[in-house]
Amino acid sequence: MNGADRPVTDAWIGESLLYVLRERLGLAGAKDGCSQGECGACNVQVDGRLVASCLVPAATAAGSEVRTVEGLAVDGEPSDVQRALAKCGAVQCGFCIPGMAMTVHDLLEGNHAPSELETRQALCGNLCRCSGYRGVLDAVNEVIAGREASVDPDTSSDFSSPESDEARIPHQAALGARSVQPHPQDGGMA
Repeated sequence: MNGADRPVTDAWIGESLLYVLRERLGLAGAKDGCSQGECGACNVQVDGRLVASCLVPAATAAGSEVRTVEGLAVDGEPSDVQRALAKCGAVQCGFCIPGMAMTVHDLLEGNHAPSELETRQALCGNLCRCSGYRGVLDAVNEVIAGREASVDPDTSSDFSSPESDEARIPHQAALGARSVQPHPQDGGMA
């Protein structure tokens, strides 16, 4: 759990990973928004893969590396993703933002320079009633710019190229899927 062993011995076999995170381990970042894997508020990484923790039986995560929004911080300081989300006004009521942060982190981990369409596609599984998503899109661009500025050109390869030939986009929609189109106006659905 976030780089440390956190055994859970008192969980019932049917408990979700979300329940165990919140109620057994006291990690309240992931939220229960829908209990159906539709809203993204409970997103965490299990063995490096973004999942809706409300749908994952906790027992199946035994022995896996689980990373929550609390695990994004570095030496007690918010990650660049978390700082950018706050700076760009993406944080409104705060309910969805931990899942949003996990999605953005996961996207940028596999695709160092996503297009706006790729970012919108990644965010299509995260519902937010407050922000309009513009701040999240701006935050992604800010993180990309900050990471590119901090890379030493003499010691790195092309930062903008993901390690594989195809960019990694988390969540269920495929590129060009229905309802995932670029929106030129600010705000609106991702």
